[in-house]
Amino acid sequence: MKFKKTIKLILLSVGILFLFILIYSKVPRVSNPSPEFQTELAYGNPVSEEVKKTLTPKKEPQRTRAIIILENEKIIYEYGPTDKIMNTASIRKAIMSVLYGIAINKGLIDINKTLTELQIDEFTPLTSQEKSATIRDLLMAKSGIYLPAQGEHDSQITDRPERESHKPGSYFFMNNFDANVLGTIFIQETGTSIGEFFEEHLAKPLGMQDFSEENVILGDTWFLIKKKSMHKQYYIFMSTQDLAKIGAMVANNDSWGEKQILPETWIKESTTSYSDLKENHIDYGRYDGFGYQWWIASDSKTIWTDGYGERFLIINPNNNLTLVEQNFTGNSFLTTGLWLKSRNMDSGLGNLRKAHNMITQKKIQ
Repeated sequence: MKFKKTIKLILLSVGILFLFILIYSKVPRVSNPSPEFQTELAYGNPVSEEVKKTLTPKKEPQRTRAIIILENEKIIYEYGPTDKIMNTASIRKAIMSVLYGIAINKGLIDINKTLTELQIDEFTPLTSQEKSATIRDLLMAKSGIYLPAQGEHDSQITDRPERESHKPGSYFFMNNFDANVLGTIFIQETGTSIGEFFEEHLAKPLGMQDFSEENVILGDTWFLIKKKSMHKQYYIFMSTQDLAKIGAMVANNDSWGEKQILPETWIKESTTSYSDLKENHIDYGRYDGFGYQWWIASDSKTIWTDGYGERFLIINPNNNLTLVEQNFTGNSFLTTGLWLKSRNMDSGLGNLRKAHNMITQKKIQ
């Protein structure tokens, strides 16, 4: 009798634990806020039927996809749930570049400071050469520090150079160490969290429709095992329409409407290419240069940022165009896990680029 009660108790405990895990796995890490400061995007003259036909998928994509194109801050094309919160992945790095511009303008950060001056180190101690890297070197992905970092993947691991093989400022290597340290320094120097600063100094002026400081998560998202590092990865969850607002601001020389969010000098400095990717034997086929966490395509005169999972933000300042595509890669332990298992990289980038060319060519004509 006692044995049966014990078995029942064990089964009950296992059932409760399973139910807890199931509920927890489905809880969204970030929910869609409805901020008081939001302002809706206006609509402009829609794209031609030919462009619309190019962009609109002939069949339903294998995962949730949202696309939006802005011209002069107005929507000229929209597809899918552009208000849905999604993990921006490495697009976060270009957003951080924008936040740095704001902080620098406020006199909070000096990008010429070295890691020695900032007292930045790592669990694997940095060498004197590595500590001579400046914030500017980190922004250019030229720190010369080649250590494992949270959130790194693919070529960031397989192509990592040997330590001290390149001096700071001399060699481009796209990596998460530089990006994550920029987050550490930003929090240290501004004295505030990334999310709080973002909301106050970027989301509010742009009237973002789906953002709050809780959209930025530092460190673990769902208790996933991370590489041991002093510098935590930060995640930025945003809707496609809010990402488009950042792009439109950059396209319009860092202003939004009549508001000058940043000095025009910052966008020029941060989107100037400081690396010839061909010299680094890198062929992405999309861009050939790199600024302060922004990719540069000299042939199309466009500015790019992209993220793992096939998401893109393309900016054409000459035509005041912003094109954004986001693909949903999960917003809970369950949905993220399912996507990581499938590795579905379904993307509409080819059509997005084709639409960009069609729109700009029509403007020239």
